Amino acid sequence: MSILVITNQTDITSDFIIKRLRERNLPFYRLNTETIGRFVEVKFNFESGEYLLIDTVAGITIDLLTVTSVYYRRPEINRNYEELTPGERNFTFAELAYTLEALYKILDGAFWMSKVQAIRNAENKMYQLMLAAQLGLQVPPSLVTSNPEAALAFFSKHDRSCIIKPIKSGLVQGGADEEGVIFTSKVNITEDNVGRIRSCPIYLQPLIGKKADVRVTVVGHKTFAAKIHSQETVDSEVDWRRTNKLLDHSPIDLPEIIEDQCIQLVKALGLNYGAIDFILDQSDNYIFLEINPNGQWAWIENRLNLNISHGITDLFEQNLAVPRP
Repeated sequence: MSILVITNQTDITSDFIIKRLRERNLPFYRLNTETIGRFVEVKFNFESGEYLLIDTVAGITIDLLTVTSVYYRRPEINRNYEELTPGERNFTFAELAYTLEALYKILDGAFWMSKVQAIRNAENKMYQLMLAAQLGLQVPPSLVTSNPEAALAFFSKHDRSCIIKPIKSGLVQGGADEEGVIFTSKVNITEDNVGRIRSCPIYLQPLIGKKADVRVTVVGHKTFAAKIHSQETVDSEVDWRRTNKLLDHSPIDLPEIIEDQCIQLVKALGLNYGAIDFILDQSDNYIFLEINPNGQWAWIENRLNLNISHGITDLFEQNLAVPRP
């Protein structure tokens, strides 16, 4: 076994990679992590140095020390233990989560599309902005604050035309009536409402007029760029993800300096993959917004026939013969 894909059973993006691996007849195993505790067993023997995954349905045993490449995508943990009490389920969930953490450490010597810790570090949007600016990318004026006076001053400085966005992610998880997504939105800050931010910092940027959004997918030293025609509808003008309309996409050739800076940013974050979002403003400037270190790409490949899955598989194939330290 040489290539391990770590994900879940419903991850469509991984399906693209599995297809390419099969086309090239490359050895792989897809670990749908929610099957650990169901029909996939782990055996980590620290006395003998034996580290195994045992798929009891497929009849396969994977020696983790023979894995040369890892694609960490969307692991999930089995929560379906109806026979357990809530406290027992929480305990079991934590045990499974930390077992996965050990698995990642055992695989540390392999080539990773991007290592787990690097992905986690790179998810910090404030760190991304600082690093992008250091590399010469144009970033918008930005303020993260829980200080009412600072928020009002920033809002006034930028002609009372600003957007507010989540600091981490916009996913809201709670009860069935609470779950949803918070999108980037226009904001109106007043003396009456600004006091609310004392309890939670907000992330502000000026509203930038744009021609389109641009998604740059970086794989190693290759880039795949797509223009998203976000100004087609009112709903998608600020945040293109907000509309229910299927927006037009088109391939775009990046300026060489932007392409180089994107590759440098991914490398500086310790990644081999990154999905970078830009605004293309009215003067054709590329304004960096953020990088998703493990972002989706299958829809772009599907819409524009970009060879992103081939680029990822190329890296795995190149590292097949590289011995683990």
